[in-house]
Amino acid sequence: MTVSVVPERIPALEALSDGFCMMGPDWRLTYCNAAAERMLGTPREELLGLTVSDAFPGADETSVRERLSRARDADGPVRVPGEEIFTHAPRSFCVIVTPAEEGVALQLRAVEPDAGRSGGLLESLRHGCVAVDAAGRIIYANRAARGVLGARRDAVPGAEIWPLLPREPAILRDTLRAALADGKPHRLHAIKVEAEPFRGRFFDVWTRPLGDGGASILFEDVTARIERDRDLARYAAEAEEASRARARFFAAASHELRTPLHAIVGYSHLLATATFGDLPREAQRAAERSSMCAEHLSRLVDDVLLLSTTEIDRLRVVPVRLAPADFLHAAMEPLRVQAEAKGLSFTIAAPETLPAVESDPERLRQVLQAVVGNALKFTPRGGVRVEARTAGGTLEFRIADTGPGIPADDRERIFQPFEQLCDPSRTDSATRGTGLGLTIARQLALRLHGSLDVEDDGATAGAVFRLRVPVDFPTQE
Repeated sequence: MTVSVVPERIPALEALSDGFCMMGPDWRLTYCNAAAERMLGTPREELLGLTVSDAFPGADETSVRERLSRARDADGPVRVPGEEIFTHAPRSFCVIVTPAEEGVALQLRAVEPDAGRSGGLLESLRHGCVAVDAAGRIIYANRAARGVLGARRDAVPGAEIWPLLPREPAILRDTLRAALADGKPHRLHAIKVEAEPFRGRFFDVWTRPLGDGGASILFEDVTARIERDRDLARYAAEAEEASRARARFFAAASHELRTPLHAIVGYSHLLATATFGDLPREAQRAAERSSMCAEHLSRLVDDVLLLSTTEIDRLRVVPVRLAPADFLHAAMEPLRVQAEAKGLSFTIAAPETLPAVESDPERLRQVLQAVVGNALKFTPRGGVRVEARTAGGTLEFRIADTGPGIPADDRERIFQPFEQLCDPSRTDSATRGTGLGLTIARQLALRLHGSLDVEDDGATAGAVFRLRVPVDFPTQE
């Protein structure tokens, strides 16, 4: 390997943190970069043209020339301890000598004076740290690495690493050989060591090339992380099974509750309507109240059943093509009657020119009836307006009422199960609802690949809900 003679300034060499010098055949400096200038403590203008003894104070000219001559005749870079070249420079260096055309190139790498302290830090690391030369002989191994390799401290320096490496897994040896051969960093993830005393433990292993052709190896014990990940996976599986069991319980319990509830609702209605004959006024009021409470409980059971079905993602969605205007008028007809009975205005704005959309009509009807029914329930006077329009591949429904409105801080809370706002219009537990309607409506909107949000458009005193669904239902469904 040879290095071509360089010109006086090269940006790439000037940016190096290591010092870089060139010496010609007459053993005089022909180039030095800015880092070499700082390390030697002499301006480069004064260094250029100097001999070794002049450039490196304290150097023995004859012995240095002999070392550099042997390096020049070598096939590649030679690492020379700094004290063998000079001793009285401002700092100590490790010198890497590379043959060059009619001379040599010198790379000056600073050796920190607190190397002993650095060694102490390496010894205290809980990760194993090993350095080997190009032949695989150990240059250094800290305490943790000696434990991994099962080697005594006095037996490590100079020993070959191959007999000390665990035979299993074989990829550990192969990776180190590859790092020494190609000079590239490698990493092994969570390899399991089968040798004692670390049988059954897992390690991440990094190998990085060193400047002299060797490599460094870092062993990180990740057994605790692997076990923690396994525990988390087990806990997640157990939680998922518990969620499925809870959903099955709610579904079964809801079905079992429905049969007696239907009987209670039916007979209470018969009593309240005097089907079995006239009742005293007090008995008739009790029957009416009982019928109202039974219907409320029946709605609660129905909502819990639907919510549990939605949570376990078993609710079936069957998209078909539908005309938004016709669909909206048909879906809102029962609610129009309810609004008229309450003395509220009810407006539907859906142009006949709206393009056909693809969605599940039953699920879309459930969402709209839940949101509009909620608006009617909590609007004491005024009215409710339902608008439909398309924009950017989305069908949007806007439901606005003239009720008390929803504070900004509560606009997400109302979509949580059993969450209800406290205001004078919501004082009767039998008429205010189950607290699940909006929760179910939003989950149904998500099943339709849409969204349901409450907004403040600044133009309406009450609440404004926006339901958005895609015009074309995603094909993956």
